[in-house]
Amino acid sequence: MTTIASSQDLHAKLMAPEAMKRVLALHAVEVEADKATATAVAKAFNDFAARGIPFYSPQDPHYQEWVGKAVGYWEQLHGGAKAPRRAAAKRHA
Repeated sequence: MTTIASSQDLHAKLMAPEAMKRVLALHAVEVEADKATATAVAKAFNDFAARGIPFYSPQDPHYQEWVGKAVGYWEQLHGGAKAPRRAAAKRHA
């Protein structure tokens, strides 16, 4: 089973050229959302994930937007937990 350590990790896996890495990453977040209490965020993510992964084109703005939404949902599921460098930047601000 794939685990997602941070939003940066999820982003990297969803941008991976290997399709299986992308599928496993999205599935890992689905499993986390299913384990979460029935929140609006968990439902919204499950609805988002149910549509599947769009055609992989890392340069395409639509694919990049989709990855951004997936990462945003992951961050919301984790109480706003962002990639370590982003969190560190917030502390110093």
